[in-house]
Amino acid sequence: MIQSGAEPLSELLPLLRSELQRAGAVSFSVPDPDSGAGLYAGETGSAGRHRSYATWVDLADVLGARLGTPERQGAGRVRLTLHRLPALDRQADYGEGSDFQRLDKLEDPWFLHGFTEALTRAKLRPGARILSVGVGSGRELNALEIAYPDQKFEVVGLDLDPGVLELARQRHAAQNWTFQTGDVNALDAGLGRFDLIVALSVLQSRNVNLERSLRGLMKGHLAPTGSLILGFPNCRYTGGEVRYGARMLNFHDPDLSLLLSDVALVRRHLHKSGFKVYVTGKYEVLVTGVPV
Repeated sequence: MIQSGAEPLSELLPLLRSELQRAGAVSFSVPDPDSGAGLYAGETGSAGRHRSYATWVDLADVLGARLGTPERQGAGRVRLTLHRLPALDRQADYGEGSDFQRLDKLEDPWFLHGFTEALTRAKLRPGARILSVGVGSGRELNALEIAYPDQKFEVVGLDLDPGVLELARQRHAAQNWTFQTGDVNALDAGLGRFDLIVALSVLQSRNVNLERSLRGLMKGHLAPTGSLILGFPNCRYTGGEVRYGARMLNFHDPDLSLLLSDVALVRRHLHKSGFKVYVTGKYEVLVTGVPV
């Protein structure tokens, strides 16, 4: 087991990476983070060089690992163990039965807080019409009850996968909402106009032209006083864990250039169209446009 003492993170990180790659797991002893409360990472406390649990969680993410439950060792130290995660899937599957459909984003504190806040900013009235593009199995729609606990809405959910649409129908059978196949590249004009359009993790897809789809949603389906909530993923999922950072094809480490470009394009377009724009989130960046 590696004993972490006064060495800087720049020395410890490559050592842990090497052992993790060799053995698939690595244990190491560190000063108890609780003993250094109030210190910044790297400052020296009563037990040695301090690093918080948040720092160790971030380190695990950087190394593509899961952080196990800490074990107290006495003398102001704890034992930490990293377990290597499966390799990231470069060709992610979003259909029924996939890891993506197992996800409940409302269990992510950042998303739960940010999405609920974005819904509240839309100031929806009872009976408002809501369009959810790329709705999947409809888990995120549960946030409507959190943001508006005593209101009922007319919701239309669109997706390309009939299997996940059936899951959404089952999940929201009591609300009697509509879930049907639909492609954001060519939406049916008969859908009408909506007081809120939600598109999470769909407009950045490789088969979607972001600017054209955004214009189509706004010109063809957004009510004159309607709002938009557009989500852009800044993470990948593997082995039950969320790994921070947008990753481009054939890139090992996160590269945020495409994410920032897409967010900037949407923000600029909404501003020009007279919306007040908010950009929030962590693992999913939310761009919320509300009428001024």
